Amino acid sequence: MTASERSHSIAWRQWWPLAAWLGLAVVVVVWFVTSALAERDRALRDAEIRAVSLAEVAVENVHRLIEGADTALIALSIMIGHNPDWNGLSRDLGLWQAMHEMGASLAAVPRLLAIDQDGMVRVHGDTFDIAPVSVADRDYFTHHRDDPSLAPYMGVPIRGRFTKKPLLPCSRRLSRSDGSFAGVEMATLQPQSFLDLFASMRAEDGGFLALMRGDGTLLVRYPALDGVVGTTVDNSRAFPALVERRPDGVTVAVSPVDGIRRIVAFKRIDRYDLAMVAGLPLDQVLAPWWRQTLRMAAVLGIGLVVLTALLILLLQRRHAEVAVQDRLRTSEENLRHAQAVAKLGYYVYDMVADRWVSSPVLDDIFGIDSSYQRNAVGWLDLVAPSMLAEMTQYLREIGDGDHDFDREYQIIRPRDGQCRWVNGLGGVERDGDGKPIRLVGTIQDITERKKAEQDLREKAEELSRSNTELEQFAYVASHDLREPLRMVSSYVDLLGRRYGDKLDEDAREFIAFAKDGATRMDRLVLDLLEYSRIGRISRPMVVVELDTVFARVVRALQAKIAESGAVVETSSSPLPAVLGDGDELVRLFQNLIANAVKYRAEARSPMVTVTATRCGPFWDLAVADNGIGIDSQYFDRVFLIFQRLHKRGDYEGTGIGLAICKKIAEHHGGRIWLESTPGEGSAFHVTLPAVD
Repeated sequence: MTASERSHSIAWRQWWPLAAWLGLAVVVVVWFVTSALAERDRALRDAEIRAVSLAEVAVENVHRLIEGADTALIALSIMIGHNPDWNGLSRDLGLWQAMHEMGASLAAVPRLLAIDQDGMVRVHGDTFDIAPVSVADRDYFTHHRDDPSLAPYMGVPIRGRFTKKPLLPCSRRLSRSDGSFAGVEMATLQPQSFLDLFASMRAEDGGFLALMRGDGTLLVRYPALDGVVGTTVDNSRAFPALVERRPDGVTVAVSPVDGIRRIVAFKRIDRYDLAMVAGLPLDQVLAPWWRQTLRMAAVLGIGLVVLTALLILLLQRRHAEVAVQDRLRTSEENLRHAQAVAKLGYYVYDMVADRWVSSPVLDDIFGIDSSYQRNAVGWLDLVAPSMLAEMTQYLREIGDGDHDFDREYQIIRPRDGQCRWVNGLGGVERDGDGKPIRLVGTIQDITERKKAEQDLREKAEELSRSNTELEQFAYVASHDLREPLRMVSSYVDLLGRRYGDKLDEDAREFIAFAKDGATRMDRLVLDLLEYSRIGRISRPMVVVELDTVFARVVRALQAKIAESGAVVETSSSPLPAVLGDGDELVRLFQNLIANAVKYRAEARSPMVTVTATRCGPFWDLAVADNGIGIDSQYFDRVFLIFQRLHKRGDYEGTGIGLAICKKIAEHHGGRIWLESTPGEGSAFHVTLPAVD
C-alpha cells in the first residue's frame, strides 16, 4: 500500500462516522416529517369521526322532537276532518282540550294551532277564547295554500303573534274532500328546546351545531349568533354535498356564517327536508398536533446540532456520542379514542297493569324480540346478576313513588349473552291522588363509553410512567454529557499553555473559540441538568417566607445590581409566606430578577419591583421592570426551552431560564404568564399556593 493510499484509508477511518451520522440525520428528519404528517392525518380522521358522531346523535334527538310535534299534527288532522266547520271547531271545547294536552305532553312543548283557509287562527292550544289573528302572510301558510302536498313543512323562524316569543313552525296542509285548500294546522316548537339539547351534547370549544332546511335556511344554531337564524346560507361552495341533497357527508370548509375553517359533517332528515350540521374548528383540532410537532422538532433539532458538534471534536468517542443520541430519541404513543354512535330507545311502563312497551331500538339494545315477557319480572331478568339485588330495590322505590328513574346498570342480552352497560332515564307520571301510574323514559347503550373511560384511565397511567422515565433519562443524559466537555476544555487549555507561544494569532483565536464553545456547551448542559432536576426528586412542600427568598436573591445578584445601577424593591412589605420548595423558589425569582436587570433600557436606570396580591387559595407574585419589553407575539415562546429572542452577542444566556421558571411554577401547582409593552417594560406573574 502506497503512502497516498494509507493517507486516504486513515482519512476515511477518521471521517466515515461523520458521513454516516449525516446520512442518519437525513433519515431521522425524513422519519420525523413522515410521522408528523401521519399524526396530522390521524388527528383529522379522529375529528371527522367526532363530527359525524355529533351530527348523528343530534339528528336522532332532533328527529324525536320534530316527529313528536308532527305526530300530534297527524292526530289533529284526523280530529278536524276533511271538511272542517271552522265556526263549530272554534267553539269545540273537546278539540281544544285535546290540542292543549297533546302539546303539553311532548318534549318540546309545542303549541298547536288550527288556521282556516283565509289565514285566521281559529283554535289555539293554549287559550280557548282568542281574538282573531291573521297569519296569512306567514311563509308556511302561503306554502300550503299554493302547494297541494300533504307533507309536513318546517317554516322559517318567527316571533309569535300570541306569545311574542321566537318560535319554529312545523305545519301540515288541511284539504277538503275535493282536494281544495281548507286551512293549515301548525305546531310551534320552542327554539330553546333545541338549544338546550345541543348544549347538553357539549360540542368542543369553537364547535357548533346547526339545524337548517334543504334550501339553506338556518333554523337553529348553537352557539347562537345575532342575526343569523332565519337567513339563507349559500352552501354551494362551502358544502356542495349538502346542496346535492346527499344523505350525509363530511368535509373541511370555511363557514359562510363566521368565516372559521372547520371539519363539518352533516346528516339529512329527509322526511322534513332538514339537515343537521356539526362542525369542529380545524385550528382547535390540530392545536395538540402542532404543539407536539413543534416540541419534537425543537428537541430533534437541538439534538442534531449538539451531537454533530461533539462528533467533529471527538471522533475517537463517536460510539459514545451515537449511543447518547440513540438514548435521546424519544418515542410517543398516541391515544386513539373510538367514539361509537349513541343509540337511544324509549319505553312506556304501565305500573298499574305491570306492562311495558318499547321502541325497536330499545329492543335491539336489550337483545329481545316481540315474544319477550314485558313486565317488571322480565326487566329484572335482563339485569346482570351482580346488580340484580340493587336494581330490584331501586325498582321497588320507583313503584313507591320515591323518585324517578336515573341509573346506569349492566344487562345480559338474551339474544347473544353479551354483557352491556345502559343508562336508563324515566319520569314517573301520577294520577290525581299522587299515586304512580306510569313510567316513561329512555334507554341508551353506553358500553362503548364505559370501555373508552377504562381505556383512558389505563392510558393516563401509562403516560404518567412514560413522563417519569423521560425526566430520569434527561437527567442521566445531561450528567454524562459533561464528561467529554470537560475533556475538550482541559485539552484545549493544555494546548494553549504548551504551544501558545509557537502558534500564530489565528491558531490562538481558534483555541479561544474552541474553549468558548466548550464553556457555553457546559453551561447549556448544566442548565439542562437543572431543568431535569425540577420535580424529579420531590421534596415535601413547607412554609417558605418570601422575604427570606427575596433577600437571598438580592445577595446573589448584588454584583449585577450594583454594576447596572438597578433598584430592586418590594411594594408589599412584608412579602407573604407560601407552601413550596425554598431552593426552587430562589432559583425562580433569581432568574426573573436577573432577566429584569439584564434586559434593561439604555435610556433609564433599571427599576425592578416585586408585588404580591391574594387570589383565592394562591398568591399572585409579580416581578415588574422598566426594561425593553417583549412583543405580545412572543409571550408563549419565551417559556419554551432554548428559545432566545436576541442574538447571542447581544445578551448572554442559554435560553432555558424562563423554561425553568415555568417548570418550577407548575411543580408548585401554579402557573406563570407575562404582561409587557415593548419599550416600556414587562411584568412576570407567578401564582404560588398560600399557607392558609
